[in-house]
Amino acid sequence: MENIHDFRLPAINLIGVGALKDLPLELIPYKLSKALIVTDKNIISLGHVEVVEKILKDLSISYDIFDGILHPDCTISFVEDALTYFKKGLNILKRDYHFIISIGGGTNHDCAKGIAIVATNGGDIEDYEGYKKLKKPSLPVIAINTTSGSGSEVSDSTIVRDNSRRVKMVITDPKMMPIISVNDLRFMTTMPPKITANSGIDVLTHSIEGFVAIEASPITDTLAINALKLVFEYLRRAYKNGNDMEAREKMMFAGVMGGMILNNAGLGYVHSMSHQIGALYEEMHGACNAALLPHVLEFNSISIPEERILKISETMGVKATNKQDAINKIKNGIQNLAEDIGLPTHLSSIGIDKDDLELLSKNAEKDICSSTNPRRGTFVDIMNIFKAAM
Repeated sequence: MENIHDFRLPAINLIGVGALKDLPLELIPYKLSKALIVTDKNIISLGHVEVVEKILKDLSISYDIFDGILHPDCTISFVEDALTYFKKGLNILKRDYHFIISIGGGTNHDCAKGIAIVATNGGDIEDYEGYKKLKKPSLPVIAINTTSGSGSEVSDSTIVRDNSRRVKMVITDPKMMPIISVNDLRFMTTMPPKITANSGIDVLTHSIEGFVAIEASPITDTLAINALKLVFEYLRRAYKNGNDMEAREKMMFAGVMGGMILNNAGLGYVHSMSHQIGALYEEMHGACNAALLPHVLEFNSISIPEERILKISETMGVKATNKQDAINKIKNGIQNLAEDIGLPTHLSSIGIDKDDLELLSKNAEKDICSSTNPRRGTFVDIMNIFKAAM
């Protein structure tokens, strides 16, 4: 019987303090000469874009900057605005961009990938919702990361909010995998505590969901367990002291591992449900994950082998006598961590209206992340998880 586990990530991944200095050497063989930088005004004000501009100038690569990402969620309008700019900034008939550089966190990378898709495939970004809908490779994307959580810089997925349908679209296709990712710790010390907390809980969720997902493999298992261990050892420290360079570095590595996990093992109902809350309420992704993860784990537990549950509790530093004892202690551990870093443990505390649970459940059931959840649930099951998390 076939049992295939593909493993995909960018061809080149520059990771560590000062990693950006190696980017010029990696860029030269591609012979790219025209770039569109996709970022936001805050990243520009922090000086991160200026550092990249110098690299491009030294390599005689011309560029324009799109800084129209206005909040922490990629939307269709951001992609469309960038594409309009793409055509107007320089005459596209005479001088089209060869590649895109995204600088920022997951939102900026998601926008860059969305722009890159439509730039080569045409149509609207909505046309590519789902799995493997691209006909052509996207424009090459170089993702320079400034947070430690989304994993978007090393994944072939993009999340785009469709305000007209009140959903978050998930688009997945190997044809849009970034060609180079950069995780340089120097760009991450400016993360405020709120972003540190949200991105860190996202890594935790990637680790646990990926460890129990139906596409998990020994490779992703190793990544998941190590990322989970790092989160519980270092996230509180990084949250309390943004200048704790050891904690920042460990969370950086955990974030990269989390991206590899989600891209190659898949995720589950936490992300399916969290995506839809974000679409409806514009709540930060990590906060939604924090409230949902314990309850999704409880629902999934019937389909997760006992040894996997016990491995999660062991990695968290919690001793458990049996499967149910482990589930209870894992749930408490997640909620305690969330409280310690200022994140909610109940959806009601972020203003979720019970009247919206039906719409949220319907959309979550259709989300592509549901396909790798270890237990197949119904619309009613998802609704009940939402209710339990309230």
